[in-house]
Amino acid sequence: MDWKRSLRGRLAARSAPKKSEQELKDEEMELFTKYYMEWKGGRKSGDTSYMNIPRFYYRLPAEDEVLLQKLREESRAVFLQRKSRELLDNEELQAILHSKDLC
Repeated sequence: MDWKRSLRGRLAARSAPKKSEQELKDEEMELFTKYYMEWKGGRKSGDTSYMNIPRFYYRLPAEDEVLLQKLREESRAVFLQRKSRELLDNEELQAILHSKDLC
């Protein structure tokens, strides 16, 4: 009797009113949003704009957090070395000053 159910299903689908193009687009968007939210992890609240704000404050490590203190010192040293390489040394500065005097 599987054929019987199949034929009835096709007849019911044929006699059902056709959806307009706008209704099809709305249904497609609804399904897309549903599956996208499931894929992204399904945020529960509607307002998640605070999740896009970058973190700008990090607390200083406590005295008993030796590893974090060492990491902070090392990262600061690397940062200062990088910035010092960007600065001109005395010879480069003199060369720039002398080239401006010639112009």
